Amino acid sequence: NECVPLGNGSRKLPSAIKPRGTSNTALLSMDLHTEKFVKLIKSATARIVPVPRPVKNVVVSKTTNALNGLETSTFTVCARVRPILEHERNSKTFAACMAGQRIADRPGGAAYTEQVLVCTPKLSVRGISKIEKKSFDFDYMFDEESTNEEVYQLACAPLVNRALNGQIGVVFAYGQTGSGKTHTMDGIMDRVIESPALFNSETSLTFSYLEIIGTDITDCLEETGDTAVKIGESLDGRILIRGLSSHVVTASNELTALMEKAKSSRATESTARNATSSRSHGIGILRCKDNDTGIEGELYIIDLAGSERAADSANHSKERMAETKAINASLSSLKECVRARTMASKPGNKKVHVPYRRSKLTLLMKDIFDIGCPRVCSTVMLSMCSPLAADISHTANTLKYAAPLRVVIQPNTKKKIQKMEVDKRDPLLWTNAQVMTWLENTFPAAATENCFVGVLCGSQICALPEKEWYSRMATAGGSEELAKEVYLAMWTMVSDAKTRQRRSDGSIITEEDEELYRNNTIAAMKEKAAAW
Repeated sequence: NECVPLGNGSRKLPSAIKPRGTSNTALLSMDLHTEKFVKLIKSATARIVPVPRPVKNVVVSKTTNALNGLETSTFTVCARVRPILEHERNSKTFAACMAGQRIADRPGGAAYTEQVLVCTPKLSVRGISKIEKKSFDFDYMFDEESTNEEVYQLACAPLVNRALNGQIGVVFAYGQTGSGKTHTMDGIMDRVIESPALFNSETSLTFSYLEIIGTDITDCLEETGDTAVKIGESLDGRILIRGLSSHVVTASNELTALMEKAKSSRATESTARNATSSRSHGIGILRCKDNDTGIEGELYIIDLAGSERAADSANHSKERMAETKAINASLSSLKECVRARTMASKPGNKKVHVPYRRSKLTLLMKDIFDIGCPRVCSTVMLSMCSPLAADISHTANTLKYAAPLRVVIQPNTKKKIQKMEVDKRDPLLWTNAQVMTWLENTFPAAATENCFVGVLCGSQICALPEKEWYSRMATAGGSEELAKEVYLAMWTMVSDAKTRQRRSDGSIITEEDEELYRNNTIAAMKEKAAAW
């Protein structure tokens, strides 16, 4: 079994590595080791113990997951692994991606975590089969036995309440083409339509649906389709959508009919992974307007186009390659926006740029990325995965894309309190007495206990839906104009507090400190120029 020296000084592998009567190709064929891989994966998952989920919903909990008591824009990152389909089942098919551990109260980490376990099959040069295990942490993980009803109740039902309260809810699915995105999003939309709270006498509903293919935007509900849809930004920062039809809905059957029409209009093409792959970003927009106050909440249900690897698009035409490039570019932009917005939420970070103007998709969702948005926003990201070992490389890439975007919910312990200077100008940290003092000095007409009862602190008051502010002000005899002024003034201070810079030790950099730094910098530049 010794290595044999070759003429050029190198050494060839011993002959014992290669069994008699076999070729190198047969030895390293993954298909010959399917049974061994299945046994290894079964052994790796044998110790996974089911843990019940917490009663409190994670999507709702994230709103209070901040040092100042309120997170204005939250991102709940989930994963879902679809089952193996009937036409995929054969002797060489096996699952390599499955549910991992559910971890509760992990020291120093999240209070609750659900893991996705990826078992990548490998073959050594000796033909020895093994698996490489890697786990990814998510807020929720839905395995192959999960239903659309379960996904909706845990991840999406809170978003409907957001929209009905005049706030913003967004849910979108990301993943490889053929991973079950459209199936999941259609199931979520069906449950939204069936929601008993949606249709009531106090709320007016309108529905729109558009698709984005590269830079082209199409109205999927327009009869003629001649009018081009344009997405832009006004001078005051509002997002404007020109040429998009809006349809009033008063019953579930009307919304169902509009949704079916939108589905039939979406662009699909056959790919190597999916015969009916969605080649556009499909965006359903449900607007919920309160009849009394005129406050409008929004629910975005987004079915993203499937991402593709270079191997999946090897046989594409030039037009299809350009289409794939545009899809992957917009998905990359979406990831950067979520990452940057997450970083911007952490106190002490320097000014973070959120590049939501980079694509029309992210520009449309400006509110969830804009730190100055005066409404609470909740976003749910569903990472869709194929369980097949043949797709394990793309599945791992999807999970690597999504898992770092998760912001963990910290356990409610003393360790959560960091040594940071208290920002006295942050209304989320105020007591009720401080709120009343501010109102008396700024808006005396609103400084009544009928508007804000004595048990509500600053974070609780800011968390109230905008229409609740209007209702309380009307009860106290105030006007809608006054309610709007107070609401915007308080949310402006919230935005300023989130963008206030801090030093590495947690102390706040005041305007005087910034002015002193600028003067010192200018003086140093002048001194250097004089020396030269």
